[in-house]
Formats: sequence, structure tokens, C-alpha cells
Amino acid sequence: MKRWISLLIIPFIFALLAACSSDGNSESSDSETSESAEGGDQELSDQLYIFNWSEYLPQEILNNFEEEFGVEIIYDTYNSNQEMLAKLSSGTVSYDLVVPSDFYARLLLEEGLIQEINYDNIPNYENIDDVWKNMPFDPENKYTVPYAFGYDGIAYNKEVIPNPPTSWEDLWNPEYEGKVIVMEEPKEVFNMLNQTLGFDPNDPTEEELEQAGEKLKELVPNLLAFDSTPEAQLVSGEAWIAYAYSGASAVAYQENEHVDFVLPEEGGIVWMDVMVIPANAQNKYTAEVFIDYMLRPEVSKLLTEDYPYGNPNTKAVELLDEDLKNSPGLNLPEEDIEKAVWTEPLDEKRTEIMNRLFQEAKME
Repeated sequence: MKRWISLLIIPFIFALLAACSSDGNSESSDSETSESAEGGDQELSDQLYIFNWSEYLPQEILNNFEEEFGVEIIYDTYNSNQEMLAKLSSGTVSYDLVVPSDFYARLLLEEGLIQEINYDNIPNYENIDDVWKNMPFDPENKYTVPYAFGYDGIAYNKEVIPNPPTSWEDLWNPEYEGKVIVMEEPKEVFNMLNQTLGFDPNDPTEEELEQAGEKLKELVPNLLAFDSTPEAQLVSGEAWIAYAYSGASAVAYQENEHVDFVLPEEGGIVWMDVMVIPANAQNKYTAEVFIDYMLRPEVSKLLTEDYPYGNPNTKAVELLDEDLKNSPGLNLPEEDIEKAVWTEPLDEKRTEIMNRLFQEAKME
């Protein structure tokens, strides 16, 4: 889920071994019901270790799975992809199921930290819309199963902004002074800034990053806050417009029908969170059973009702209430969606520049 803390330098993450030795299922622990990395016997384990974003899976789903299958779920959470990556790369913990964001799944694959999934154990995979298969980070559909998707765009209050925004440039409108919110994560903000200036968010030059930093400073007088969760301010009307996640807009809409969401003419960002099985998972088969359970239409429906991000499960979408299906960010025009881009982290040097420029702007 795109609620990232400031982007850490990716090459250094894999060196953070000593700091990540708590929580999870220690690899040194013995378990008579554990399964081999290749999947082991096709029997359910006594426990299943899940590592997921905080506030991203209804407790009702966990409780129902435990009751139906007799498996105890040990559930840990993280607040950023970087935190997740550091813990998995430490090798000192063993989770059976993790939910990274798109390009982080690719990083996990490149580092040998996830394993192939046996889709024979996941017949409900057929419920996934083909448009969300063969993604750039898993082109052969061997390692990931879609969980939820969303967009980074513009949330706004139609009551005070009756004409829908069309461009990132609308955030700089002087009439919105003190009423604008942008995300708190540097890479997300610079994605927006680079698109505004016509630069490639995945490959900006150092000079272009400097220009983007100046553009951010020009926005500061309009800002109410740097905040990646602007739901409350959108609901109350304290914020009129925000660079936000589509899911945040949908949540705010549930309490304020005047909240809407659009993708800008510059494109906006598309992202997906996926379910993966770590290479050192001890309960692979049980993890696959859980994934299949999550893809049941009625279960997937519960996920979207509590956390209204995009649902790649076509059968689940059919069950959703019409009002929810028409929530902001869930009913975007196809021509707008096609312009949204997938993003990737920058290299170490450009990440340092970006983080410095972001902090300088926040000090303005």
C-alpha cells in the first residue's frame, strides 16, 4: 500500500541484518507441522505467519479463516515497504505470506527472497481480471497474486471546487492558499513534481530534481500539511484539494459525499500491492490455501468494503454495493487510467538529492 515513510537507500537495506531480529517465526524454531520451501506435504500447518501493512486486512477475515481451517494466524504489520524489505532481507525471521508493493516485489525476487507459487493450490486465481496479470514486476505470473491496486492523483471537495481539477498545476492555484495537502513521502511527491514539469519520474536527471525541488518550494505557501492520510481534513473541509491516494479519497467519500478524485492530464501514478511467499516460508501450502481463501468473492468483497482500494477480483467487484463501486478512485475513466504510470525507486545518489530537497522545502 502506498503509505510509505521517507524512502531509504535501497542498497543499504540489505545490510540491516542485526536490527531486524524480532517478531515473526524464527527460522531456528522447530515445528512438527512446518512445510518445506518446496511446499512440503499438502497438509495444513498449525500456524500461519503473515506480514502485512497496518490497517489493511479486516480482523473478520482472519477470524473466519482460523475458524474454518483450524489454523492460528500470527499477524505482524509494517508501515513501509522499506521496513518490510529490511526484515525479510535479514534472514532472521520466517513469514509465510507478505504483501509488498509492485516494484518491491521485483526487488524481493531479484534478491532471491520470494519463491514460486503453486497456482494449482489457488483455483480462485481465475477470479483475477486478466488486466492485472503479467505485470512488469512478474511478467510470467510465477511469484505474485494481486491484492489491491490504486492510483496517486488529486482528491478535492466539489462543494468548494465545483470545476474538477485537470492538472497537477491546480495545486499551485493561489486561491487554495492554506487548503492544500500533499503526501509526506519524498518519492511520491517528486513523482508528482516531475510529472508537473514534464520529466520522467523514474529517470530524472540531477538538474531536473533541483528544478522539482524549487517547484515544491513554490507550493509551500498553499500547503495545509504534508500528510499521506488526508481523509479527516477532506471530510471536515479543512482541506480543499490534495495530492492523495485513491483509497484515501474513497474513505473520505464515505463520510463526505462532496469528496471526489481525478487523475491529472499529466498521467498520475498507478500501483498494486501483491501477495508473495518468502523463500524461507515454513508453511507454503497453508499460505497458498490462505491466498485462495482471500480470492473467494465474498471474502475479497469484505476487504474492499473495509479498505476501498481497487479490487482486481472481478467476481468480488460484482458483489459490491453500487455506491461503493462508484466511489472516487474506483470509477475512473479508462482513458485516464491508461495514462497513469508505474514507478520505480531512484538510485542512491538521486535518492539523497531528492530527500535533501524535500527536507529543504519542508523547512520553508
